[in-house]
Amino acid sequence: MIAIVRATLGLVLVGAGVGAALWLGSGEAAETGGDPGGQGGAKSQWLSSVQCKDCHADVWAEWHGSHHQIAYLNPEVRALSEDFRNKDCQACHLPVPISMTGYGTRTLPRQTFPDEGVSCLTCHLGKAGEILGRNSVPEAPCKPVANTDVISMGLCESCHNQHQTTDQWRASPQAAAGTSCNDCHMPEVERRLGDGSTRKGRAPRYPGAHDAAMLRTSAKFDVTVVAAEGGGGGREIELRLENVGAGHNFPTEERHRAVDMVLRFVDGEGKASEWITGYRFRQPYRDEKGDNTQLPAGEAKAVRIAVPEGAVRAEARLWYRLTPYVEDSDPKCTLLEERSVDLR
Repeated sequence: MIAIVRATLGLVLVGAGVGAALWLGSGEAAETGGDPGGQGGAKSQWLSSVQCKDCHADVWAEWHGSHHQIAYLNPEVRALSEDFRNKDCQACHLPVPISMTGYGTRTLPRQTFPDEGVSCLTCHLGKAGEILGRNSVPEAPCKPVANTDVISMGLCESCHNQHQTTDQWRASPQAAAGTSCNDCHMPEVERRLGDGSTRKGRAPRYPGAHDAAMLRTSAKFDVTVVAAEGGGGGREIELRLENVGAGHNFPTEERHRAVDMVLRFVDGEGKASEWITGYRFRQPYRDEKGDNTQLPAGEAKAVRIAVPEGAVRAEARLWYRLTPYVEDSDPKCTLLEERSVDLR
């Protein structure tokens, strides 16, 4: 059993398989940055992402305001988690450093710096209190140590496989082609160094379900008029969605997400019918009946709806809903695509 004990100087993590202590000191120490490089002879204590800001201003600015940074403050998350009375949610929205609990292993909640959510230290602080990075840079103030775990999918998996997202990625065409989570969710940027040179890196912005541009690259939406099955001269509208860009199910992650293909018909007098839900892509809540209808990477789903007599136009929309049971006008809904088909 793992116990988290709040001490005067911070939190000490004790437990089987952890084998490390994480000092999370006072807010004052975090604000002043303590002795980041250990120049005073004392070993550095990395307490807060604020300590990273001076040397990594661009990276810090990219992370600050991201959905990782606001993971614990996000009103949407707080509502769904009953203000984090559901502690299972807190483990991923305010996690201790992943290295402490193990890559690919469910993390644990911390008690400090709630405004930092999934922080710089969540990913970059090692078991022994060292900073982990892609490369070792002993002359840098934080003296990062090269560690491949911090760029591995195991880092993402600790939180994002709670709803099988990394398992979905492993089964995807993107994984087979060598495309990782970082390739899509950490956009490549070019940063200028102190000596005037530039270096490519990846921005910790993590665009995803809240990013309309990324959502629109995830799937291809087609609306066509086809002959009715069985003949008889009738016509049908085929709504088809293909997951062409997401390296996992669409939508993925939380059961709250939904993608809807909807359709309505307009008659010769301009009167529009009610919107019809042609198909909903979603994984139900645990206590709901129904199958998981999320669209796996590389797959397509098509449905047909009969054209009623007198219809002169069909209008179709593709909606992404952060929460499934809200109206189209709600800010939690994103209209990804809209199509109109002439039936005359």
